[in-house]
Amino acid sequence: MKTILVPLDFSDSSNLLLDQAAALARPLGARLILLHVVEPVANYVPVGATMDVIAAVAPLVESSEGLAVQEKHLRILGEPLRASGLEVEETALIGLAVDDIVDQAAKRQADYIVLGSHGHGALYHLFSGSVVTGVLRRAPCPVVIVPAKKDG
Repeated sequence: MKTILVPLDFSDSSNLLLDQAAALARPLGARLILLHVVEPVANYVPVGATMDVIAAVAPLVESSEGLAVQEKHLRILGEPLRASGLEVEETALIGLAVDDIVDQAAKRQADYIVLGSHGHGALYHLFSGSVVTGVLRRAPCPVVIVPAKKDG
């Protein structure tokens, strides 16, 4: 059975991403693994005139109870897919999105990663980087990019 990893950030484009992943899964008879990664937030702490420190702030989800809420959200998103006959699993993790997406793809022997692109511009990516770019560079399998729905 083929496996498709679908990382979700719960943004407005998540339903579009799920629709596209399901459209790929159906003819392949593939199972979908819905993944949500909760990233820690970096906090800039000025220490002195010449020395600065970047400290990691604890993520908003700090426990298995918090992850259970994220997994419940994934289950709710997966219900219509299950009802349509697809096999769906859900996983929520605390970590770094690119690292965990690549690790989960390798661990679960994913045949594809279906990933959404928010369509931010080059300047945004220059300063913040891009999960899509990081996954594309390191993925152990083909990556399907679903562009964010644009008006007009």
